[in-house]
Amino acid sequence: MEFSLFNLMTKPVDGSSHADVFNQMRTMTKMVDEAGFDVAWFAEHHLSNYCISPSPLMTAANMAAHTKRIKVGPAVVVMPFYEPLRLVEDICLADQLTEGRLVLGLGTGYQPREFKKFGFDIDDRLMRGLEIWDCIEQGVYGGVIDFQGDHIQISDAALSIAPVQDRIRTFAVGNAPEMRQKMINYGAETLTTPAIGPSAIVGTARRLYKETRTENGLTGDDFPFAVQRYIYVSQDKDDARAAAEQVLIHARMANNMRRPEPLMEGADLKIVPFDNEPDIDTVLQRAIIGDAEDVTQRLVAEAREFGITHLSVFMQIASIPFANTLRSLEVFCDQVMPAVNTALAADKAALAS
Repeated sequence: MEFSLFNLMTKPVDGSSHADVFNQMRTMTKMVDEAGFDVAWFAEHHLSNYCISPSPLMTAANMAAHTKRIKVGPAVVVMPFYEPLRLVEDICLADQLTEGRLVLGLGTGYQPREFKKFGFDIDDRLMRGLEIWDCIEQGVYGGVIDFQGDHIQISDAALSIAPVQDRIRTFAVGNAPEMRQKMINYGAETLTTPAIGPSAIVGTARRLYKETRTENGLTGDDFPFAVQRYIYVSQDKDDARAAAEQVLIHARMANNMRRPEPLMEGADLKIVPFDNEPDIDTVLQRAIIGDAEDVTQRLVAEAREFGITHLSVFMQIASIPFANTLRSLEVFCDQVMPAVNTALAADKAALAS
């Protein structure tokens, strides 16, 4: 199984500076580069402390200079916010600056306030985003954008820059039928997250994606399937419970941002409960939180049940103290990741024999 690190870059309301947040992100990314992770992801959000990284392609290009071999990329580029010609150029430039280490994550967004402030109708996000994806395909791989759609019109724009890679590996987020079809059309891999919902969400996402594959004449269960999970490793039960509390706080922030008008103080989100939110014991059951052995067993079980081939590790969550996150990540790199790979390799060998 592949492993990636998801960097949300939330700015806690504890006095941490912007520089603190970015330096912590750099530290974690360099750690997983050395540990053998496959990808480091960098989020995109706007106008709140939920995430202070508005430009994930810029962040990815910067982190290529701080790392040796790990692939870097946005998770995700929120396509509807972009002028597509500029986005295509930025993708090509990022692949050049990373010397071919760019991966792409694409999505269409979900936070109403962001769309309002950018001046776009959130109800158009899917179809506008899919048209921009078409422009990415034309420009990045054909060198010319000539597209006339309902939302995007660009005539005969020949690019002066091209990517290093013949094909940039691409992941996409979204379960809409049109998004799933676009993934199939363009050979993208699906990335899903259950957040703090039950793991059955992962099974549903896989089933829907498999149905779209079948509709397109693609058979079998052996296909890439990426999942993002909250993960925290600790032998201390009080520390684990405190981490679960921060997972719930993160969920409250995310749900607040789904409101038409989020509750905020300046750029800081208020931490407010949401309808039908789970209690801490349920969060502990749904997130992957526990000691190294327990986390390993749960990840192996989910990989077997859902055919997960790529795990995006979300570990710096809300206001978990950075020293605790770093300790958790170190144990994950040293103990959990090798144990998961050993178990799954044994499964593969058993099937082959």
